[in-house]
Amino acid sequence: MIKILIIGGGMYVTGKGTTSNGTIMPALLEARRHKLVSKLGLVTTSADSANENRERVNDLAQRMGVDSQCEYFPKSVHNEQAYLEAVEQFKPDAVIVAVPDHLHASVCIPLIEKRIHCLVVKPMATTLAEANAMTEAAKKAGVVAQVEFHKRLDESNLLLRDAIQSKKFGELLYAIIEYSQKKQIPRDVFHSWAEKSSVFQYLGVHYVDLLQFVTDFRPLRVSAWGQKDYLKNLGIDTWDSMQVVVEWERKDGGQFVSTHITNWIDPDETSAMSDQKINVVGTKGRFQADQKNRGVQIVEDGKGIQDVNPYFSSSWKENINQYLLFNGYGIKSVLQFVKDVQMFKDGEIELETLKKIRPSFEVCRISSAVIEAAHQSLKQQNFPVNIQI
Repeated sequence: MIKILIIGGGMYVTGKGTTSNGTIMPALLEARRHKLVSKLGLVTTSADSANENRERVNDLAQRMGVDSQCEYFPKSVHNEQAYLEAVEQFKPDAVIVAVPDHLHASVCIPLIEKRIHCLVVKPMATTLAEANAMTEAAKKAGVVAQVEFHKRLDESNLLLRDAIQSKKFGELLYAIIEYSQKKQIPRDVFHSWAEKSSVFQYLGVHYVDLLQFVTDFRPLRVSAWGQKDYLKNLGIDTWDSMQVVVEWERKDGGQFVSTHITNWIDPDETSAMSDQKINVVGTKGRFQADQKNRGVQIVEDGKGIQDVNPYFSSSWKENINQYLLFNGYGIKSVLQFVKDVQMFKDGEIELETLKKIRPSFEVCRISSAVIEAAHQSLKQQNFPVNIQI
């Protein structure tokens, strides 16, 4: 079993600021249930935040019927560098980094240099230079270093990958992806740092990585457009929506083009947190998936219709003790990292093997290069920006 320190205590960790349970903590409590984790720690930047997360974790652990043990940092004062002190005191085998996008490199690199295994939420980094520095640090330290790109484990996307690799669609021509989220995400949940991110960096990067994963193509050029209205009027100077075109080189030297249409100003009353669709077209066929409308709807008085994706993260009560059980590709993505670290520590798998089959830093830096190129294109009046990896 391994010791894991979570760095960050927001929505994706414990559901803070929302009515959800988060994803990372439910996954790690499931890991504890299956005796994969010995100790857990969680570090934020203030004692108040740590205490709020303690209450959420204690409540969740009780409902899951697992031990709620977790050490929280900082103990008293506000401390932006609390994670460094926590690492010295807690001495984790691995960290899961879930801090704002622009801090990923500065937080991950010092910890990797201490030979601590690392899982970071997407995006890996905001620039290729940062991603390269993270990759080099991980290579030198010889640690498991991965990005939590959970869409790689969505079974519908695995079907797409298998179909592409078996040439069911012939030569791929283009893909169109639409991905949006509710206004509350940049306006409320990420208000303090939304200006340092963008909707393509936060949402669109998922499908950049997915396309690279399912095709193994190389991105060549990026062009981007964006609009600022709603958020800017609220005093949040970031893009409401972005449209990004990525040109890829196929294995045969031909061209594949993906268009990514993103926004994070959908109405708060919309029926799901995320609306996402993917359409991939080839010379012999096409793949279409509505990854919002998964065929499950819940309708309640006063709440209207809710479209539910039970395949990302779902929970239900088991029959005997009525404890909550969590499953789904979001949960599995975190559990996969925990298992990978344990197998590597036990000598059951080589690091080079993991790099080939997982969202390793080496591969995921490609998506960071596309993010950076999109932002450069916006600054250069939408002119295409070449990618050099």
